Amino acid sequence: MELVASRFRKYIENAFWLIFEKGFSLFVGLVVGITVARYLRPESYGLLNYSISFAGIFSAFSTLGIDQIIVRELAKEPEKQNELLGTGFVIKIVGSVLMIVLMIVVMIFMDRDVFTNSLIMIVAAAEIFKAFEVINYFFQSQVMSKFVVQVQLFINTLISLTKIGLVFIHAPLLWFGIIVVLGSVLNAAGFIYAYKKREGTLWRWGFRKRVALALLSESWPLALYGVALNIQARIDQVMLGNMMNNYEVGQYSVALKFIEIFGFMPIILMNTFMPAVTKAKAIGDELYKSRLVNLYRLMFLAFLLVGVPIYFFSKDVIVLLYGKEFEAAGYLLSLFSLRLFFSNMGVGKSIFIVNESLFKYSLLTVIVGAVANVAFNYLLIPLYGPQGAIGASMLSFIVSIFLLDICFEKTRFNQKLMLQGIFSFWKLNNVA
Repeated sequence: MELVASRFRKYIENAFWLIFEKGFSLFVGLVVGITVARYLRPESYGLLNYSISFAGIFSAFSTLGIDQIIVRELAKEPEKQNELLGTGFVIKIVGSVLMIVLMIVVMIFMDRDVFTNSLIMIVAAAEIFKAFEVINYFFQSQVMSKFVVQVQLFINTLISLTKIGLVFIHAPLLWFGIIVVLGSVLNAAGFIYAYKKREGTLWRWGFRKRVALALLSESWPLALYGVALNIQARIDQVMLGNMMNNYEVGQYSVALKFIEIFGFMPIILMNTFMPAVTKAKAIGDELYKSRLVNLYRLMFLAFLLVGVPIYFFSKDVIVLLYGKEFEAAGYLLSLFSLRLFFSNMGVGKSIFIVNESLFKYSLLTVIVGAVANVAFNYLLIPLYGPQGAIGASMLSFIVSIFLLDICFEKTRFNQKLMLQGIFSFWKLNNVA
């Protein structure tokens, strides 16, 4: 009994540190983001976010989908710690180099100035140092995230203060790109410090070709999933920068970053109620259907509680926080509030996908969603600018979250449950 209680405390403590770090990062990120945006103004802030988004599209190549697989293997076979960490580290380094080469090839065919290309490459260099995140995977596998979180909290606070310092000394835009790399370097140093303090030297790590091939053979669908997901999430800012201008990207980025703050809510609901839905599936179909419907009701209700106030007060909030120059972002934020409906329902649907083991279908939805997003952006941005980019993302969500369900028997069943939940949200009951 004592052992069970000890393990429970260990998991609770681990969850506390992860939640605290996430909440702290969101708050500090908002304050620093407002300060930097007001200083750089829409044009330069747009160029910075264009560069970050461009590099972000290719960032899945730097991980190659091995992250969660390494965590799982470390938890299953802790005695293989050194070869798993060493092999994972090498894979991520090679992936980062591959990412940069691919970026250079794409940039050759793009009509961007030297300064923009330089800023993109500086931001992309940060991915190389993220190879040390394999250390974080080790601590996750041992349910000891507090060791890494404590170090990261210190480093992220230091980086945030540095960004504010750059504002006070009126630093040029390039420095804000360099600070992205510096943050990655310091986080790597923090990972190394935490690992050496807890486990000792990194020199015991070793690369094993056999392990690398095993990891990559299993991870390629996740890598493909990551590429498609990054395209769907970031292509709007890149296409907006290429087809319009950096000013529009700046306005769009402010609205997007603000709405992303509320992305944690459906995730918390998902993590809270997933066990109840999973248990219901084992008990019987009727209870399983009932809990899925109630979950969709809850997700839709969460959208109403958050999205409706944002829709009506977005302009006033943005002008108050970011200044009159970003007034256009307030109008964009009102449109982004409607996009919360799709993100909430998509997160809720992921519980159904996991319980039915529809992982190939999940990969299909992300790929189709990414292709649809690019196509809709191409059509709508020239006509409507940033409003068109938001409309494109919502249309791509309609395709990937709702319309694709019509094509498969299992997902048609879930589509009915989703629609039932949406159109009867006030009947919420028996969620747990």
